[in-house]
Amino acid sequence: MMKAPLPIIPTEAMTLFQRQQCGQRFKKETLKAINAHIKGTGWKRNSAWVFRVEEDWYLTAFVTGGTTSDGMVNILKVEMGIKPMSVDPINWRAKGLHGNLSKPPSFRSNAAWKVPALPIGARELRAGFSDPHEAAGAVVAAINDLADEARAAVADAPFSQVVVAHPKASRWAALYCAALIAEGRGCDAIAAIKADYLKDGAQMPSEGPLFDIVAGYRAVIDDTDAPASRALIADLPRVPEVDRRPIVQPPSLIGRIKRLWR
Repeated sequence: MMKAPLPIIPTEAMTLFQRQQCGQRFKKETLKAINAHIKGTGWKRNSAWVFRVEEDWYLTAFVTGGTTSDGMVNILKVEMGIKPMSVDPINWRAKGLHGNLSKPPSFRSNAAWKVPALPIGARELRAGFSDPHEAAGAVVAAINDLADEARAAVADAPFSQVVVAHPKASRWAALYCAALIAEGRGCDAIAAIKADYLKDGAQMPSEGPLFDIVAGYRAVIDDTDAPASRALIADLPRVPEVDRRPIVQPPSLIGRIKRLWR
């Protein structure tokens, strides 16, 4: 005997927890229903990520959801980001992760050690949807609208300038540095990293996390990079502006970094 499907629409008779569970199940059903709406459009889905490659650009939308605070209405949220196709290979090569270069496009959305895309916009949908297929159609419409905004945002300036102009630019150091290198401004990328660390005439260290960061990116610039034979001990998860200090991660934080980037 088959079990009755679990409810996806909250009701007043439910507890708040039960309503919230409905919201999570509704989101999962909506994600599955997205596939039918994007078939043949160029968009692909991997888990909660909907993405596409457009020549030199990578567009990526993250779909999440839940309920309103009282649990009575299911809500869905779409967040759109964009980045050049060139930035992930630069970042992977700088870390010695050359095996990632052959991964499918979805790896640029949903994988550890990706370069996060620059957020462009978000939409929250709370129309009281009761049909996941209908909700999926609304999500895809929002994705297409936000994709237009993303394309417009990068149309008239080098991407590195778009990153710096972002209201939360300090969160996107790896993206910024990789963009500079992709634009042929490798010296500027290295100089920005050094300027943050080497204050008051301090000399560049000959070993340690900062040395590893600079050496990794310099090897990409010089086209001398090679797959790493050591553990990853350094990264640039944030801070593209030269007035903010990039985060250098010691070996003890490797596991934490991997969890944060997944």
